[in-house]
Amino acid sequence: MQRLEIEIVAYRLGLGMLTKKNPNSKRITSLTMSDITFSACMNTMAIVKKKTGHNAILTDGVGKVQAGVARIIELQEEGYSYIRP
Repeated sequence: MQRLEIEIVAYRLGLGMLTKKNPNSKRITSLTMSDITFSACMNTMAIVKKKTGHNAILTDGVGKVQAGVARIIELQEEGYSYIRP
């Protein structure tokens, strides 16, 4: 059986999905323990901080990437498929 690798990259409005304020925060943490990678865009986080004066507090287990869109492009170049809601 082939191992499936999943990385969810959140930027812009999607960033809220990966914060502790999200009602599904515990579920996200649980999924990180199941080898699903979650990455938050640091560029978006900087915009949030500039607008609100506060850093976004990420859910436990969520990683950071400098630019979410660039990370998606990197993943596609590695053979990942891009699925957008």
